[in-house]
Amino acid sequence: MIVATIEIVRSGSRFPGVLAFVLLLAVAAAVAWEQQPRGYRDAAAPVEVFSAERALRTVEAIASRPHPIGSAEHDRVRDHLVAQLRELGLETEVQEGIGQWPRAFQRAGFGMGRTANIVARMPGTAATGTVYLAAHYDSVPSGPGANDDGVGVAAILEAVRALRAGEISLRNDLVVLLTDGEEMGLLGAEAYVAAGLDGSRPGVVVNHEARGAAGPVLLWRITHPDSHLIDAVADAPYPNTDSLSTALGGAQTSSNTDFVALEAGGLHVLDWAFAGSSAYYHNRLDDPAHVHLPTVQQMGENTLALTREYGNTDLATLNTGVDRAYFQLPFGVLVVLPVWVIIALTVLTVLLVGWVVWQARRHGETRPRAILLAGLTFLLAVPVAVGAVWALWQLLRLLRPEYASLGPVDPYRPESYYAAVLALLVAVLAAWWALARRLFDTTATAVGLLGAVTLTGVVCAVLVPAGAQILIVPTCAAAAGVVLTFLVPQRWKLVALTGFLLPAAVFLGGVTWPVLQTGLATAPFLVAPLVLLLGGLLTVTLVRAWPPRHGWLIPTAALALSVALAALGLTVDRFDDEHPMPTELIYALDADSGEARWLSPREPDSWNDTYLDDTAPAGPFATLWPAAVASGPAPAQALSAPVAEILSDTTDAGQRTVRLRLRSTRDALRLDLHYDTEIRALRVAGREVTPVPATNFQFWAPPAEGLEVEVVAPAGPLSLRVLDHTWLTDTGLTAFPDPPRHVYLRQNSLAAVFTTVRGL
Repeated sequence: MIVATIEIVRSGSRFPGVLAFVLLLAVAAAVAWEQQPRGYRDAAAPVEVFSAERALRTVEAIASRPHPIGSAEHDRVRDHLVAQLRELGLETEVQEGIGQWPRAFQRAGFGMGRTANIVARMPGTAATGTVYLAAHYDSVPSGPGANDDGVGVAAILEAVRALRAGEISLRNDLVVLLTDGEEMGLLGAEAYVAAGLDGSRPGVVVNHEARGAAGPVLLWRITHPDSHLIDAVADAPYPNTDSLSTALGGAQTSSNTDFVALEAGGLHVLDWAFAGSSAYYHNRLDDPAHVHLPTVQQMGENTLALTREYGNTDLATLNTGVDRAYFQLPFGVLVVLPVWVIIALTVLTVLLVGWVVWQARRHGETRPRAILLAGLTFLLAVPVAVGAVWALWQLLRLLRPEYASLGPVDPYRPESYYAAVLALLVAVLAAWWALARRLFDTTATAVGLLGAVTLTGVVCAVLVPAGAQILIVPTCAAAAGVVLTFLVPQRWKLVALTGFLLPAAVFLGGVTWPVLQTGLATAPFLVAPLVLLLGGLLTVTLVRAWPPRHGWLIPTAALALSVALAALGLTVDRFDDEHPMPTELIYALDADSGEARWLSPREPDSWNDTYLDDTAPAGPFATLWPAAVASGPAPAQALSAPVAEILSDTTDAGQRTVRLRLRSTRDALRLDLHYDTEIRALRVAGREVTPVPATNFQFWAPPAEGLEVEVVAPAGPLSLRVLDHTWLTDTGLTAFPDPPRHVYLRQNSLAAVFTTVRGL
């Protein structure tokens, strides 16, 4: 009977069950700690190995200042990288082109731009395809881009240097692809694909990205089917991935990297990125001083290992195979399984849990109805946990209004908040335990929890078979552990149960902390369910250790701890010169009327409220910036307007075709064309735009001689507005002093001048 299963816990004291639970938590914490990057190779390391300190030299050379597409600093960075690649002995060229937002790119409007991709080649000895090492070398206007994506670029260059120094020949061709214009919409990668790619097919791309400044380097997205791709990952030094993450890393995420454009070109792509310390993402402090060398070491060692593996693999096999299930264990072990194994384990888990339920009923320990109701209440606790964590983050944003400006990134000192989230989840789980024990019995509570996690795993196996391992493997082991306690002597019951709960502890530690580092905004939807489901399995050791009276003290104490940790976070996390607050401000000048406005798509904060109030803009400002929710009057500055030259204007068969040359007179980063009439066809810089965007397009890095545009519209009046944009602090506005050190401007803080196209 179930009571016999854990009878040892009742022998003398509850201490053994508590000790087993603490041991499992210690295992989870140790696994989380083991995954964090530590240590790196210095510049004195042997020449054939990757050195993060040597890679940092490249970061320092290219990320001292912002270098967005179209800027003079961008050109300097490009020329430096070309020289470095040629020095490494690679055949290197700059491929110029016109890039567009990929069709799968999830953004409003439409973007294009002039790009200059850096392409360097190393021929293979008997190529079956091409291995691409990809990263983007442009930055946002708001930051130097040391991590995003200077580290990716530097990791590639140092890996290639180590490869050359080791005199290792590769069977397949190797192409270093440093793309341009990624920050403005994957423009360089799209242009590369549109031009027909480069090298032989098939091809595999190891893409390097960053959404922070530290943390483990994660493989968070991969081309499917992934069976042959993942084999090489399993042999990498740091195979930080699992098949649920890569399954959800496709259409289920709004994040966009060059993966989107390169995969559309028929390439097999692996997207590697790190996301810890995300406060520095697109920040002015994304500089070499805030690069975490152990993270660089992880990325570089993986890059070098994958280059060697794919470089000597028959790449034709990448077009065959199926998806597989995989998960990481400590010390760089990636377990890869056929999906049928996960399906078989799912069936086995259901059978094991069914056997436990039958035994409980057979020995009169509880009733199936009580088990069912206990399981249902546990399933209800999961959305409660999601809501509790979401409410905590919203409360913190309410208490610290400046957090509203953070967007998807975390505060600079998030550790107390992370701990508060985990404590809050413990409170929810403990509250469920206290309630379930009161409503049902101990056996029903334990078996109901096990059944609820099993049911969730079955649903996951049906919807995402390759990703169900994250629940099925630990739940199957836990169910087997419970079954074993019926079969072993009394003194071994708790030992057996604890041993078979170790997979749950390993999965809990290996998944929870890295996912939590990706952001507090996503913690309610990613971290909360995992902690409830996997952490719930560990509580089976507490069935007889849970206090029969005053059980509510445990969730109450956990809730109090969560509140205290959140308060500590509010106390220690402050914006200052070394931890500046992000803000956003746009200056817009109507050259036709002479009116100027300050605008922002966010509510005014403690700094920009000098310029803004919560009044939405009106007139052409509302039309051109529909997302703006705050505005304020601004002094009109003597900024020259963009020029629109009409090259031709013809009407035939009910269609009006207008050819224009748009030009900025102030060396703008971007030109836009807006229209409020139907446009049937659009051609920009020689490329057809299909489908035609509904209201406008933007073009980054416009040529100095002007941008040629052809518009086809119904015969009749045609209303067009042209805008140009410069980085706000580079515009020379006398009414706008440089921001203080404790704030920094986001990447969309631009100064725009717009005018109506005359003569139409």
